[in-house]
Amino acid sequence: MPSAQQHQSTLKNGGRRNQKGHGRESSGYHHAAVVEVGAMVLQNMFSALSFLHYRKDDDFVDRLSYFYTSSFLIMMAVLVSFKQFGGRPLECWVPAQFTASWEAYTEMYCWAQNTYWVPIDQDIPVDISEREYRQISYYQWVPFFLLLQAFLYYIPCLMWRLMSDKSGIRLNDIVQMATEKENIEPDYRIRTIESLSRHIESALRYQHTATSRTQYTLHRVFKCFNMRYYESYVTGMYLATKIMYVGNILTNLVLVNKFLETDEYSIYGLGVLRDLLFGRTWIESGNFPRVTLCDFEVRVLGNNQRHSVQCVLVINIFNEKIFILIWLWFTLLFVASTLDMLYWFSISMFHRDRFRFVLRHLELTSDPDKPELFRKEKRKQVEHFLRTYLKVDGVLVLRMIALHAGVMFCTEITDALWKRYLSQHPENLIDDDSSLITFASSRFGKVKPRRTMVTINSQQQNDARTSPDPIQEISRMENVPLAV
Repeated sequence: MPSAQQHQSTLKNGGRRNQKGHGRESSGYHHAAVVEVGAMVLQNMFSALSFLHYRKDDDFVDRLSYFYTSSFLIMMAVLVSFKQFGGRPLECWVPAQFTASWEAYTEMYCWAQNTYWVPIDQDIPVDISEREYRQISYYQWVPFFLLLQAFLYYIPCLMWRLMSDKSGIRLNDIVQMATEKENIEPDYRIRTIESLSRHIESALRYQHTATSRTQYTLHRVFKCFNMRYYESYVTGMYLATKIMYVGNILTNLVLVNKFLETDEYSIYGLGVLRDLLFGRTWIESGNFPRVTLCDFEVRVLGNNQRHSVQCVLVINIFNEKIFILIWLWFTLLFVASTLDMLYWFSISMFHRDRFRFVLRHLELTSDPDKPELFRKEKRKQVEHFLRTYLKVDGVLVLRMIALHAGVMFCTEITDALWKRYLSQHPENLIDDDSSLITFASSRFGKVKPRRTMVTINSQQQNDARTSPDPIQEISRMENVPLAV
């Protein structure tokens, strides 16, 4: 028979075992809860990225900024937040007399109140103000800073979409139709080209008529209100967006320096790379320190007692890698965006480049055995076609079509617009242009070679010169659904 003392000891041991088992069970529940919260965070992150969709009214370098960079920054912000609020980003070495609740209080206080870094081979400063000067205050705000950067990278895209649609040229819808998979079918492709050429013509003509017939006195007095109707409005807005992308990258590079408080380095990334090359670790440089110090006061029996504890900033391991990668990516993105901006300025600002672009595509539709005949005999006609019909924004539309739908589709659109132009200017038809004469005759009546009159009745003339509203026109396209 066991004695009462043995029975009491057994109860105590069993109680300890039950407590330990309960602790392991609660720890398992906590781990499962953290995993569940992490899954919810990742699900919300991917759903939040759904609004970062890219369109087809820009180029790949633009998407590198507003889509890929913004998505990467949002993902990093969510991952760092999960580590901060779902784990233990900071752990402190506290005195032995501290209870578990005191330790938890110390870590929470030091996380919220900032810590400071002192090299391990130096004494802790006695002056409190010097300790405050050495404080590290950025690590709590890293997720919010990354989200701010993601928003800044998306601003140029928002401005471009807001301003470009006001001109009447639905550039994104035009390119969307040009890139549809159904265009591989010949009949569907012909209908698409006809619809797009009709819409582009009406949209370009709408710019001219809206500029010349302003209904409001304010628009007639202040010409700046008519900017969206100018022949180069869309092109100007796109070039301004390119400048915004480059300026935005420079702004973010400066913000990284200011946010990380890198007084030692005028340029953060170069300084860190130099440290890596020479084997200088955070212990010497103090960049993203893992071990920091924290001071706090507690009130005991009416007296304030000051404690200094040593803490480990686990989150800085992630922060260091993230910001090095961000700085390198921003630098490469700045180079790519600058070159892309210069390229678009060169092909958009100079009339010679626009003329060569249009002439090259028209030559592809001419007699392959005599391409030089087109260049010699129609150079003046193409010049007039470019200045009075396509203008600056029309060439930008064709460039976007060539960029996304391919050179061949752009050539067919250019040829369709060229024929529509010649049908409105039959005096530019030459004798050997039998295909164009046939095209014009089928749409506008009997057309004779140049230096002759064209027989067009009044109803056909009104149909040829009436410019429908571009939005209504593109919505009436039969059998060609318009992607929005």
